[in-house]
Amino acid sequence: MKKLLVIAMCLLVASMAFAQAKIDLKGTIYNQFRWTDGTAMMGAHTENPWNGSRSDYTKGNFMRSEVEFEVNATISKYVKAYLRVKTIWDGDDGNSSVEANSAAWETYWDANTGWFKLRGFRIDLMPDLSFVDQIQLGTPMGLGFSKWFMADRRYIDRDNAKGIYIKGNAGKAKWNLVRLWQANWQGWNWGTGDFHAEDGTWAANINGDIMEGHHIALDGFWFADTEFDPTDPENPNYSVGNDDPNGMMETKEMYQNIGFGLSGKWDVSDAVNIDYNVMYTGSIVDDSLDVDDDNIIDGYGGWEPVPQYAKVWAPSGVLTVSGTDPFEVGFSPRFQFFYINHNYTSFWGSRREDDMLLIEGGIDAIRNTYGERLGLNAFMWNSDQNAVRHEFRDNENLRLGEDLVESPVGYWGATLDLKQDMDLMTIKGQFNYLGRTDNTGGDTDEEDDLYDGSGTMYMPAHDFTGMVADLELSGNVSDWDWKLNVDYGNWADDYDKSTGVDDVACTAMKVMPTIGRQLSRTIGMEIYPAYQMVTDEVDGETTFEYNQIVIGHKWVYNFGGFDFWLRGEHKIYSPDDQDSTTEDYKLASNTLHAAFEVKF
Repeated sequence: MKKLLVIAMCLLVASMAFAQAKIDLKGTIYNQFRWTDGTAMMGAHTENPWNGSRSDYTKGNFMRSEVEFEVNATISKYVKAYLRVKTIWDGDDGNSSVEANSAAWETYWDANTGWFKLRGFRIDLMPDLSFVDQIQLGTPMGLGFSKWFMADRRYIDRDNAKGIYIKGNAGKAKWNLVRLWQANWQGWNWGTGDFHAEDGTWAANINGDIMEGHHIALDGFWFADTEFDPTDPENPNYSVGNDDPNGMMETKEMYQNIGFGLSGKWDVSDAVNIDYNVMYTGSIVDDSLDVDDDNIIDGYGGWEPVPQYAKVWAPSGVLTVSGTDPFEVGFSPRFQFFYINHNYTSFWGSRREDDMLLIEGGIDAIRNTYGERLGLNAFMWNSDQNAVRHEFRDNENLRLGEDLVESPVGYWGATLDLKQDMDLMTIKGQFNYLGRTDNTGGDTDEEDDLYDGSGTMYMPAHDFTGMVADLELSGNVSDWDWKLNVDYGNWADDYDKSTGVDDVACTAMKVMPTIGRQLSRTIGMEIYPAYQMVTDEVDGETTFEYNQIVIGHKWVYNFGGFDFWLRGEHKIYSPDDQDSTTEDYKLASNTLHAAFEVKF
């Protein structure tokens, strides 16, 4: 396979040369290295929140290397071509943890890391048609849809999805149409079954100005997972009868995901604008997957990218009002309200390419899917909000300096974000109040009209409320950049009152000053000591109390196109909690994380 790719690249370059095409070659060499001697907690950079194989107790070394080549060719005024190949090599010293190497930077579910592999290609056609602006064949890029529905992709095999993408116009309005075949893992049950050649997504939108300064867009998508009919007499694996054999297995849509959306941006004035997005998504599985007809998927695995209901529709929406110094005193406020229903589903929504909400840091990712503590990752290191139900798929695949992502699905919230520019400093403040969209007041939801059966209730009981607040002061004195950041959050969930499930509560805080300076034309530095605290309570009793002092530092070296970063953390743990279950958290630790990159 490697030889074939090399030959293909050579033939492509040679053919373009003979065609007198304009060719632009680019490449990147990137390498990162991590070393830790204890319970280092530099977020996902030293942990694997997915399966815990690099837990926060792990010692060891880690190295990751990437080499990427890109070819951009202008063949004519009607045709352009793009090709990207990439190798990712991941190595461990053997002392990191069990299965660490098998879980890291492989080619998504592939047992081999692989060398040069086709990551993306695209052919752009600019036909001489008045209503068609461009046709893209191959890896879709620059998708002009709502990011909650359809977004560009990166990271490993996610951009291996291919399709046909058409951009056009209808007078002053613009329209987009796409048919995508997604990667094999990207299905409703973490896979697309045995017949994935027929699986795919259709999406369309039209957008334009309804008045001066007010732009709107209408979006719609349909994803279908097509499988051989389990009730077909010809199906040897699933047949329930043999009454009408015809020598041919029929197919049907075993799962469908449908979405509609209206979004807009209204520039009320030069200083005030309003962004809004209203969505309605649905999940529908075939009746054969709901044998007892109670609207619950039989054999549901418990951690799926779709709701457990066999058929469900969910409304969601985001409203943002932003001011850019509307009073001309340096004061810029923003307000956002969001409601992302717990049954919202979109496979193609942005995973980490876009930060979907204003909230700085979050709540849900303080624990991973299996209930294991991630330390202070999401809250203390901040996190971005994605546009899909599952957040932990990509948190282990980070470069140095990238933030975690978490999913806001199942939460509603209000964010007040304030910024005041002054001569001596800039003051930023943010307050967030959050709740669950499936709150039942702590009582079992026996009146759930979507659940048609009897017995154990599907809907978990929640009485969840939470808040996260952030205050940041920053400025510059004698060429020194300084900043003081204070984060505070607390949240509680009074679970099922009738069954006696424990009520849980959590409080977290971080205080972190930062100083930094460009020491020379090529070297810059930052030092950021911090105090961090997190406390858990179950039924009013403290079950976990964790305090630490962290001395962090970051160094940047830029020289003639060579970029080098070094980040270190040296932690001191407080022995406040003598509980043996938290003994591992009382260790001091040292962590170094370095990376370098050259682009050509």
